[in-house]
Amino acid sequence: MGWGISSSANRIRHVSMRTRIFRSFLLIILIALLSSIVFQWLMVKDFDRYVESVKQDQLRWVVASVESSYTKGQWNLDTLTESLHWAMMLGLDASVVDTGGREVLTSRRAIDSLPSPMVEHMEHLFHLGVEDGPYMQSALIVEDRKIGTLLFRPFPKKEIKEKETAFKEKTAYFLYIALGIAGGGALFVAILLTRYLSRPLLRVKHAANRIARGDFGARIELRGRNRDRADEIVSVAESFNFMAESLQKEESLRKRLLSNISHELRTPLTIMKAHLEALEDGILEEPATTLKTLKTESEKLIELIRGIEDLTLAESEFMKPGEFTSINLKDFFEELMGEILPLIREKHLKLEMVRSTDLVVQTDVNKLEKIVRNLLSNAVKFSGEGTVIRMNYGQEKETFFFEIKDSGAGIPESDIPHIFDRFYRVERSGPAGLGLGLAIVKEGVAALGGRIEVTSKVGEGTAFRIHLPRNPPFKSS
Repeated sequence: MGWGISSSANRIRHVSMRTRIFRSFLLIILIALLSSIVFQWLMVKDFDRYVESVKQDQLRWVVASVESSYTKGQWNLDTLTESLHWAMMLGLDASVVDTGGREVLTSRRAIDSLPSPMVEHMEHLFHLGVEDGPYMQSALIVEDRKIGTLLFRPFPKKEIKEKETAFKEKTAYFLYIALGIAGGGALFVAILLTRYLSRPLLRVKHAANRIARGDFGARIELRGRNRDRADEIVSVAESFNFMAESLQKEESLRKRLLSNISHELRTPLTIMKAHLEALEDGILEEPATTLKTLKTESEKLIELIRGIEDLTLAESEFMKPGEFTSINLKDFFEELMGEILPLIREKHLKLEMVRSTDLVVQTDVNKLEKIVRNLLSNAVKFSGEGTVIRMNYGQEKETFFFEIKDSGAGIPESDIPHIFDRFYRVERSGPAGLGLGLAIVKEGVAALGGRIEVTSKVGEGTAFRIHLPRNPPFKSS
């Protein structure tokens, strides 16, 4: 006997968002239709109550008219006949009996007293002689004394019943027509709204599936939507696009880092391996020199790993949405200059601020600080003793700029297009870096939506000018 459970029993039923939205609209439509049916029933009931109240008023008028026909202890047949005529016109088949139960006058006798043309007309209006239910009774009282009883029942008057029936039928007909139009229109609108609301969500789903398959280039197009008046769907799409862009950058960073790390590690590791093999084979004449070489190469590896960690940390920070705040560039640069001043004095350099006026901008302070620190670090590293490093800033229409200019060895023109590549080093004498600082600067400037200008002349120095938007319309990515 098997204990397995059918896979179909465990299968989860997935209902699409479009189906759920359509069902919600359909439920609203059904509720509206049910409300309309209830309204129609209540309206007919109210009409019936109105008709009944009118009949009660008419009955009271007939009773009062019949009672007025009794004067001086006897019935006035002429007046009573006229009263019964009015009762008939109001739809009542009436008879009057006295207190002894004797018949005084009936609707039939009242009609017979009319001229022949009038009798024919009355017979045309009523179903004369047709029984229409039992009589009801109403006491006739004059001066607090009972004088008789009025027997009455609805008279089979064709026109009244036909009009009442026609009114109810037309009311129901028009209501059903209105329900059909409203229901059909609501169903059509529900289908359109369902498609309208579900389409962008389906685009999100398809894009997410592409991301899941490793296609980090997937993006959601915001067709026909005003970005200045963003709704929740636009916000979701923009957040998704930002996430996809971050994933794409991280994937690209991962691939480049693997390639760059394997390349940068290969040289020192090859040197270390060669010396260790030589030391193992006993063919080294100066072991102390070999140990010094191994120490030097290991220090290079440690520095390289630290540089890679700094680059990875900086780029991951640049890919996060930033918090834009208003800052005064004068105060911002003066604070950074104060922090780097001990290093400036140690190398006997001079750091000058060309401009010292207030300039308020809106930017991501953390990203801007990383950019400036890396540029200042490069300028200090490659400037000779006694030289000057100058900082300047200003504004140009919708952007602001800052410039860091050194008086160092300069960069050959052929190297300038490559200085922002990872691990790229300019061949020159003096201190050499890892080739990561300017790569961090490039990533940071791109994250802030800016651009970099580089001017350099060998033997005279290098100037980096960064242009950034004063009031960026987006969050950095």
